[in-house]
Order: sequence, then C-alpha cells, then structure tokens
Amino acid sequence: MRILPTEIHLWTANDKDFDHQELRDCCGTWLTEAEQARYQRYYFDRHKKQFLLGCYLIRSVLSEYDVVDPQQWKFQKNEYGKPRIVDSQNSKSLFFNLSHSGEKQVLAVCLSDSVGVDIEQSDKRRRIAKIANRFFASEEVIDLLSLIDSEQLSRFYDLWTLKEAYIKACGLGLAIPLQHFIYSFPNETGIALSFADERDDDVRNWQMWQIACSGNYKLALAIKREPENKIISLSAWNLNGLENYSAQNLRLLRRS
Repeated sequence: MRILPTEIHLWTANDKDFDHQELRDCCGTWLTEAEQARYQRYYFDRHKKQFLLGCYLIRSVLSEYDVVDPQQWKFQKNEYGKPRIVDSQNSKSLFFNLSHSGEKQVLAVCLSDSVGVDIEQSDKRRRIAKIANRFFASEEVIDLLSLIDSEQLSRFYDLWTLKEAYIKACGLGLAIPLQHFIYSFPNETGIALSFADERDDDVRNWQMWQIACSGNYKLALAIKREPENKIISLSAWNLNGLENYSAQNLRLLRRS
C-alpha cells in the first residue's frame, strides 16, 4: 500500500465482523504488558473484543504500508495520550489516529502527525442544552438551540465530532478548552472554523471534513497542514475480517 503526502487513508472495521476468540488467537500475543493489563481490566467481553479489534486494526493496517510484522510495531504516547510509532526506520513519516464508538472503529493514516479522527454513535439522546452551554462556544450554542428540536441532536454530534477531531489532531486532548475554537456551517456542504483570542492558531492551516458513515454515526476528520501542502485526496477501506479488506466509496458531506 502506497500513500502520498497529499492523501489521507481511512480504514474502518465493525465489531460484528470479527470473532472475539479468533482475535485473541490472532493478535493476543501482539499486546504489550500494559495493553495486556488494560485488556484484562475490561469486565464485559464486548469491551475486551473492541479493544483487541482496535489493536489489530492499527497493527495490521500499518503493516500494509511497510515491511514490518504487525507484532513488531512499537508505540509511544505523549503526555496527553496520543500514540505515535517509535523505533521504525522505514515508518518515521507514517502517522495514525484511531476512534471507536458503538460497533464501529475508524483509523486514519497519513504522513502528517497532526491528524485527528472521531466517530460517534449519533442516536443516543443527550441533554443538549446543558452539555452545549458547558462545552461549546456561545456562537455555537446560539446556532444549535435555534434549530427545531428534531434537528438539534444531529447538529450536536456534528459539532462534537469536529471538536474531537481537532483536539485529537493537536495531540493535546481536553487541555484545549472546547470554547476556544468555533465551528459554523455557512452552507449545506461547508465547514467554517474560527478561533477565540485565547487560542493561538491559524485557520489557514486546517482542513476539516464530515464524511458519510453507514448507520447512526457521525464521522469527522481534521488535519493541520501548511497552506501550500493541502490534502487533496481521501480514500477508504473496510476490514471485513482477519486479513480481508475491500475498498469503499467515500462520500463527503461537508468540508472546510
């Protein structure tokens, strides 16, 4: 698998397409001691399976891009929990970000460290006004609550996934107050980003996408790039089972 600096590749997997025992037999030995301990801490089998699938997805997909066996990949997290590849001479420029929600997982792979992806199951009811007033910028809250009730939940998850994608791309997590960057939707296919005075960032360096996802899910992607090195191509694949994947049509809903 070849990837260019102007590309982002998205890889998806659905829990129902994998058997827990087969995952354990295949990649249980790939886990580090810390990952083994985390796996054992999960009480429910569905959470253990989800964790194993994430580990399998990352390692098996990365091995499509380099001559490294899946069990040989080593990762290191920054102080905010964002992982990156270490100890690989061939893959110093290869970066990834993983998100999961419900039964779906999505992995973004590219040649830029500042990439973030977020998927959220979007049919869960939320106390929209309470959460928005606590976490969203005032401009976002006004726009959100001005919508009719039947449209508010969808817009809430639009904003939430875009915000998660941004903070994951920055690699700082919730150390960045969510009120310090503001999204709006100038038209049906556009995303506009602006920053509060407290946030030292430049919108010209950012690209954002909302991508169609089957089922009741919202999917957002963000990357920070110099204006002259914009991403021009997104591609997608789906893992249908162990060592079996297929190309997927990718439909953009909105973009910056």
